[in-house]
Amino acid sequence: MKAIFLLVTYLIVGFQCTTQAQKLWPAKGAKHIDTAFSRVIIRFDQLNPFRKDTLRLPLLLENKEYKVLLADSALRLSKQRRVLTNPFSPDRYPLAYSVIYRNCLVSLFTPGSFACFNIDGWQRDLLLEKQLNTKRFERHWLIGGQLIGLARGKYWQFTHKQGWRVYSKAVPFKERPKLFEDAAYLVYDECGGEFGGRVFFFDKQTRKTYWTESTCAVWIRYTAQGYEIVSSLGHMMGGAEKKRILDPRSLPEWDGQLTGSNRVANEGNKPIVLFDLNGVQLFGGLERNKQVLYLAHLGELTCLASLTDHTFTIVDPLFNDGLYTHQPVTTDYKGVYLINLDFYGIGRYREVACLILKKDKVTLLDWYERQSH
Repeated sequence: MKAIFLLVTYLIVGFQCTTQAQKLWPAKGAKHIDTAFSRVIIRFDQLNPFRKDTLRLPLLLENKEYKVLLADSALRLSKQRRVLTNPFSPDRYPLAYSVIYRNCLVSLFTPGSFACFNIDGWQRDLLLEKQLNTKRFERHWLIGGQLIGLARGKYWQFTHKQGWRVYSKAVPFKERPKLFEDAAYLVYDECGGEFGGRVFFFDKQTRKTYWTESTCAVWIRYTAQGYEIVSSLGHMMGGAEKKRILDPRSLPEWDGQLTGSNRVANEGNKPIVLFDLNGVQLFGGLERNKQVLYLAHLGELTCLASLTDHTFTIVDPLFNDGLYTHQPVTTDYKGVYLINLDFYGIGRYREVACLILKKDKVTLLDWYERQSH
């Protein structure tokens, strides 16, 4: 009886191993799978143990919403993780989302002081800190390439020669970070999670504000076809949407509250939905070699992926972890990308980490301590 039991156990284990090997085996004629994706493959198999055995690499996942493939080879980006701390007080996280200014990550900490870290070597720029820290600030933004701070109910602009001077132009963000800016608009949002959200286009010239629904905007970029808004929501199974706005002035004008008159956009100029997917989250992205890449949360892993016709192609596994955030913001500083990352369970709406992508180098910066993902 014992011999029979051992034989049956052996056959079951052997069958399971064979099935697992089948899942990891490339499709007939497929190119060699880049070993940089090894942990991605294992993770997808752990999360989808009952997926069809007909799936073969480079295909990782296929459902009614989208497919997930592996690229022929990973980007092989240079990656590093760093932990930085508040140099001024025990308070762990910045008071506002960090910005890049004069090649420094400029972060505002309690008690209202700026810490400036050079993004090439991460050493502090003490001279710039001394110039900035002549007041106690509550918030800061970059507007028109200038550092703007809020202190004691007034907005201030920093100038290299004169220091802080009163800033007289409009700052429509309240406590929100800036999502996007060009010559015509300042763009920001409000997010209520599963209860909805909105994106606001503040016209610099007329000071009128136009709005559209977005739950919740994480990345805005301008193309020749118009303004593209990428939104992501983590509620339930999660979802991601991308839509295009040809002319923000065709949107309803915002007067501070929802009314019947401002709910409906011009019928001929409604936002164009480019995709609307369930079961995936997009935390931002970047443009590299004329290709749009998303910071995508797929299979509980966060990676860089392209998206074409509802097919995600993972081009780099980044840190092979489940890096997660709720209300991130992507900003393009002329080819240097900063993605601010919050996490409600750790710092509520405050930035707890950020990604900096410069050329072929990616830095994941954690505040206070290395976050576990």
